[in-house]
Amino acid sequence: MTQSVYCIRHKDVETRISCGRCGDPICPECMVHAPVGVRCVDCAKARPIPTFDVTPAFLLRGAVVGLLVGVVGAGAIVGLIWTFQTAYIIYLLSLVLIAGLGLAIGETVSIATNRKRGNRLKIVASVCMLVAFTLVTMFTGVTLSLPGLLAGAVGFYLTISRF
Repeated sequence: MTQSVYCIRHKDVETRISCGRCGDPICPECMVHAPVGVRCVDCAKARPIPTFDVTPAFLLRGAVVGLLVGVVGAGAIVGLIWTFQTAYIIYLLSLVLIAGLGLAIGETVSIATNRKRGNRLKIVASVCMLVAFTLVTMFTGVTLSLPGLLAGAVGFYLTISRF
């Protein structure tokens, strides 16, 4: 005959289940299903995967780099449009550059944060793209047309697709 084992948290509940990590006996009420088996409450505390563990320092680094790239890129687009105001090809090129600016912002924020991922980084990168898009709109008005809005939408998509 086997000796009775009781849950470590509920002393009156008999069990044959034990934590897969520490080996403590646990009842069905205390067990947590983890990707690697059944765990007790203490061993099952979720820790973020390092790729998604974005510290405030990484967020700040991503924001600074993203804003820098966004402001410089928006300045380059504005300068190009102001220099060649009458050329239609420049208008079309500026739309491609706006979308490309989104790609550049997303990529540089991703590189600056060691390729980490997560919703907070999406927000940081999209705010940087919003600043750049607003600057281009304020100084040129090129984004106030349907093609300009579509270029901005593509830019925003390319910005957040990295995360």
